[in-house]
Amino acid sequence: MASRPFDTLIQGGRVLDGAGNPWRRADVGIIDGRITAIGRLDPESAESLIDANDRLVMPGFVDVHAHSDFSLTINRGAESQVAQGITTEVIGNCGFSAYPRIPATHGLLFDPEGVGGDWESVNDYLRVLDARPLGDNVVSLVGHGTIRHAAMGGDNRAPTPDELHAMENLLGEAMAGGAAGMSTGLDYVPGSFAETDELIALCRVISRYGGVYASHLRGYTSTLIDAVKEAIRLGEESGCAIQLSHMDVFGRANWGKAALVIELVNAARERGVDVTADMMAYPTAGAWWAPRAIFPDDVYAWRQPAREALPQLIRQLEDRGRRDELRRIVEARRQQAKQGFHEELLIFSTWDDIYLNGVADGSVNTGQVGRSIGAIGRDAGIEPVDLYFELLLTEQSDLSSTHIAINEEDYVNFCRQPWMMFGTDSIATTPELSGQPFNTIQAHPRHYANFVRVLANHVRDRGWLTIEDAVRKMASLPATRFGLTDRGLLVPGAAADVLVVDLPNVTEVATWIDPRQYPSGIDYVLVNGSVTVDHGRFTGSLAGRPLRMQFGSAA
Repeated sequence: MASRPFDTLIQGGRVLDGAGNPWRRADVGIIDGRITAIGRLDPESAESLIDANDRLVMPGFVDVHAHSDFSLTINRGAESQVAQGITTEVIGNCGFSAYPRIPATHGLLFDPEGVGGDWESVNDYLRVLDARPLGDNVVSLVGHGTIRHAAMGGDNRAPTPDELHAMENLLGEAMAGGAAGMSTGLDYVPGSFAETDELIALCRVISRYGGVYASHLRGYTSTLIDAVKEAIRLGEESGCAIQLSHMDVFGRANWGKAALVIELVNAARERGVDVTADMMAYPTAGAWWAPRAIFPDDVYAWRQPAREALPQLIRQLEDRGRRDELRRIVEARRQQAKQGFHEELLIFSTWDDIYLNGVADGSVNTGQVGRSIGAIGRDAGIEPVDLYFELLLTEQSDLSSTHIAINEEDYVNFCRQPWMMFGTDSIATTPELSGQPFNTIQAHPRHYANFVRVLANHVRDRGWLTIEDAVRKMASLPATRFGLTDRGLLVPGAAADVLVVDLPNVTEVATWIDPRQYPSGIDYVLVNGSVTVDHGRFTGSLAGRPLRMQFGSAA
């Protein structure tokens, strides 16, 4: 029994501790944002009661792969995250972070136009987040692409010894200042320019601090196996923990390779390499505004801001002769993709796997949203490539599409691995942010319902996971991976990040056609002991904060 009244007592629930153990009937007592007691507790000893009768009570979810670095400086509530049960998110993924923020790093990926920011170092950035409360807790990685740009610009070459030393210093400063590790985006410029030796040197810095190396690999199609081998080598030679980001096998030509990846990871773990992975809850390549992948670089210069690259592309499509030439180029690349060439285009080897996901408000194409480009083209008697060009001309920057590129057997095989966890690959947002810099990134249901989908689809409807293992993968496993010793478990002394879930009635709500909708069935979300969501209603209480890793000095 607590020595003072509980601030909040969650009564009568079926408590899942988050470690994978079966639920038990118990009450959960909270004082000053911490769990202080679990068991049969006196309701008279509580200032506030939450009735959890016949509901599951579980630890808040940890989103290991998010990109909310800049959005949290605009929209502190993180509503799209919190509503789906996320109480902590790991940002700074895919090689790009909000720091170091200097002129050389402005405008990199996930740093859109319209976002200010008066900070430079990780300490400065975390102070900005600390200045006002957040909807959820935040763990930050420093981006390899960001520190590479800071040290040597966007040059496609190996760093000089001085430049590598500068990168090591920037990484060490970030780790000492509270970053949990470093991420890479080896599919993106400038990460794609880095050789393995450069990454090994940086991983040794991470290892000295005890942090994590989280990697968007060098491709998830024909290059996947070599990319996984490279990541494992980094862990083997540096001794640092390895996180394989948003693991998938894209493209029909590669379906079945999940078994090879699993074999590699299990063998590495047997040798003592600390390698784990995360994945999204939707077996798709995501919602992309796709010219970057469809067209070669000299046609759509995706390294430029879209406001510059798009008009150049549109002008080419408006020229009938050039458009006929582009048609031949795109179709030739698509056919080559089936044979394993063109890493990104391999996802698009058939137009029947590409679904129209977003168009302009009031567009004549609104009724086609949710259908594949191939199906729409057949019904209209138009070749899919020609239809796609027409959509680009008509919708321009409002066009988005969803790409079904993953085999379900591969997906379930990954999902069931004991070292696999989940991430959203999203940006904390709200439907009210339309018109803000992050509006286009919302066009996928995972941004609002990724973790709810695990509960509703993977556990309840499909039986791919037990509820005990699913909660472990969404709570204690990711918390442990990123050094959160007081989160991810419902035990006395832990931070009171707690969910009350009505599993039979959990519903994603968000759809491909209308993704900007909050889920239902998560009755309560408590962040650091404060009720943030009450039956789908945001209470206005923001109790989240940045979590600084406490590594001390490098060993």
